[in-house]
Amino acid sequence: MPQTAASRAYIVALVAILCLVYTVSQFLRSSTGVIAPNLSADLGLHPEELGILSGAFFLSFAIMQVPVGIFLDRYGARLTMIGSVGIAVLGCFAFALAEGRTGLTLARVLMGIGCSVMLMGPLMIYRRWFPAERFASLSGLQIAIGTIGAIGATAPLAYATETIGWRESFVAAGVFTAVLAIIMGVIVRDAPAGHASLARSPETFWQSLKGLGEVIRHPAVPPLFVMISTGYASFATVQTLWASPYLADVHGLDLGGRGNVLLGITGGQVVGLLLWGYGERLFGSIKKPILMGAFLSASILGLLALLDAPPLWLVTLLFVIFGLNAGYTPLLLTHGRLLFPDRLAGRGITVLNFGNMAGVFVLQGLTGALIGQLLRSGFGFELTYRWTFGSLALVLLAALAYYATIPDTNSRAVIDGD
Repeated sequence: MPQTAASRAYIVALVAILCLVYTVSQFLRSSTGVIAPNLSADLGLHPEELGILSGAFFLSFAIMQVPVGIFLDRYGARLTMIGSVGIAVLGCFAFALAEGRTGLTLARVLMGIGCSVMLMGPLMIYRRWFPAERFASLSGLQIAIGTIGAIGATAPLAYATETIGWRESFVAAGVFTAVLAIIMGVIVRDAPAGHASLARSPETFWQSLKGLGEVIRHPAVPPLFVMISTGYASFATVQTLWASPYLADVHGLDLGGRGNVLLGITGGQVVGLLLWGYGERLFGSIKKPILMGAFLSASILGLLALLDAPPLWLVTLLFVIFGLNAGYTPLLLTHGRLLFPDRLAGRGITVLNFGNMAGVFVLQGLTGALIGQLLRSGFGFELTYRWTFGSLALVLLAALAYYATIPDTNSRAVIDGD
């Protein structure tokens, strides 16, 4: 719905605070990547434990998507976001105080719960403040600006860890998150005055569950769910977990060097998110850019698996291109947004986002188990990581083949149910 009754200044402030809050989610989900070797050294964590630790964020995030969808549709994005952000603050402080694997994992669970609405809430608000054809570009903008948080989890976090320590860094992250939550509570409104959603009576709990069933039964959901469970997950498994250990184990990079390469990956992702956000308009299709992006990502992972002892400059280049290409993944949520009317919007996109985050948990856990097993079997570091990259490429290609079976659409073809 166009923002006819709102001032331009308010619209800018609204989008700005929603994007800034999302930087917290991107920072926290990526934060174990650059400090993974430090956590291993300080607390004696093994590869399997690092996989579980990093994945705990994504699992709790994923599990929360179903209740978050119900909360969004019943209570609105503003109240749901205010409640969840406080839990993220607790997670930051708990991580800073943790003394072992259990404490760190519990803190990551709290972070995942707290961040579980930081993307879906803004997308719900954009759906009601802006026309349908702007949703894809706004989604790309939201994630692109939010990914500044992931940039903060690369070289800046590495520098902060070297300067004040990783514990103190997470205390600072908690304070920053609390400040943003207060500002968000003051600025954000769920919809412009007069929007139909404001006059709609809240659903009963049974009606909420019935609507969830409608979402799950949609024929396009299974292949889209599988694709969304592997598209972002294959990237995040590398970016937020294994890129840093790979660079340390195979190329001998120290904390600062690893942070710089991860900065290149995430910087590429920011640019890619802005560019891919216009993919639907350019192709007149939501499906074509997704097919192209997923195939390119699988090809890059395949190259990393096939190349024998590639030089660091080539690995860095491939990683940056991998990040640039990862900008296609928000289009999957846009595809999901086009499937459902406004009354099911919250449940529709959160069911799909459940796959988004659960896929990261599964792939991080499985690749952690794979790496641990290969190393125990006598495989060297380089061959172990090559097998890991190759496995991710095959998983992504299989999901792509299934996704290719569903019908195409675009924003202009959709009659909005608002």
